[in-house]
Amino acid sequence: MNVPFLICFVYETISTLPYRLMGYYPFRKRLLYPMWTIALLIGSTQLLHSALYAWLTVHDIGGARYLEFFFAAVCFLIYTTSVDADFWKTLFFYIFLFDYIILVRGISFFAEARLFYSPELDFGSPRSLFLNLLVLAVTAPFMLLFLKSTAERVFHTDAPSLWRVIWLLPAFTTLIVLLYTGDLSPENVWQIRFLVSRVLLILSMFGLFAVLFQTLDIIRNEAALEEQAAQQEHLLALQRTQYSQLSRHMQETRQARHDLAQHLRVINNYINTGSDAALKEYVENYQRSLPPDTSRSFCKHFAVNTIVSYYFQESEQSGIDFTAQMDLPERLPISEPDFTSILGNLLENALLACRDVESTAPFIRVLAKADENRLLLTVDNTSVQPPAVKAGRFLSSRHEGCGLGTESVRTIAQRHHGQADFRWKDGIFYASVSLRGEG
Repeated sequence: MNVPFLICFVYETISTLPYRLMGYYPFRKRLLYPMWTIALLIGSTQLLHSALYAWLTVHDIGGARYLEFFFAAVCFLIYTTSVDADFWKTLFFYIFLFDYIILVRGISFFAEARLFYSPELDFGSPRSLFLNLLVLAVTAPFMLLFLKSTAERVFHTDAPSLWRVIWLLPAFTTLIVLLYTGDLSPENVWQIRFLVSRVLLILSMFGLFAVLFQTLDIIRNEAALEEQAAQQEHLLALQRTQYSQLSRHMQETRQARHDLAQHLRVINNYINTGSDAALKEYVENYQRSLPPDTSRSFCKHFAVNTIVSYYFQESEQSGIDFTAQMDLPERLPISEPDFTSILGNLLENALLACRDVESTAPFIRVLAKADENRLLLTVDNTSVQPPAVKAGRFLSSRHEGCGLGTESVRTIAQRHHGQADFRWKDGIFYASVSLRGEG
């Protein structure tokens, strides 16, 4: 292997491979395969790319730039098939990473042209590689921090129509910059406009992210408001149901009290005549005719007690063992609509899951505790099978797409600087939510 080939091979490998692997950082918790498998596949692809690039360069055959675009497409195919995420979201991140590569190389090329200008300047030398790695080392920590802080916000927001078109903006901008600064001759790279155009490219991407996050926040807030409105309607329906049951119970109680005088006369007659056996049978029949005492209080908070009471009665009718320990004050540390939305969603999901259980005795366990600054809630329930998960989110068993209940819980928890955790193990689904108080 001759020296020029080796230099080109090493340059292309070291100056490209770190970016390929960096692209997986936002998806590090969503990989479909072990990272070593992905790294091996990416590394092998890069070695093939570097070998072809070096061969074309050494033999002065055109097409090295087109080869780079081809392998970028190949690596993107590996990218999309190795992570559990929406295609359009991965495409958006991939373009952003591609723009970052353009920026780093642009800065290093410009610096080399300014410091060591020559009409015969070669941007594939060891000196070029050193400058490239230096710029990468300085900028990579900031880029990784940015990706870490933004990835989860992107992944947990559904806006299919937005993601299908938003990638076109950075794609077209990148294409324009490449057409404008694609000539890597020393005379072109030396000019200020070369550097400025590439810096503006990455700045436009950051600006696009800022606008995108504002849009996603609006979408999440609208979805949360719609969910709260729906939950409040559900709460009103529960309260009407509770009121109807209470009214019926009160009517039955009034009727029973009205009939009590007649029953007392009969009982008194049995006592006077000494008919003990008949008296015992009469009292037993009378007790069975009394309306059941369905009133039960789980906590001091009226709305929360209404929701828990409703699902307690529904569980009893479905043969589900329901227990609840609700150590909650009359005034919650967070807004009532938010907490009732969380509680209603979790109990609704638990009830539906338990109704599908046939092999074991289903149960629902609820625990809630609050103080002035924090509120904790856990809902555990029997679940036959683990829920389907896609891109780190639970899929609904009642309709296509992600489950709205768990996503609403996550959104509300994030808004209250808390967290929501969901997991399934050994036939039990565990849901836990922690929220910080508003005051």
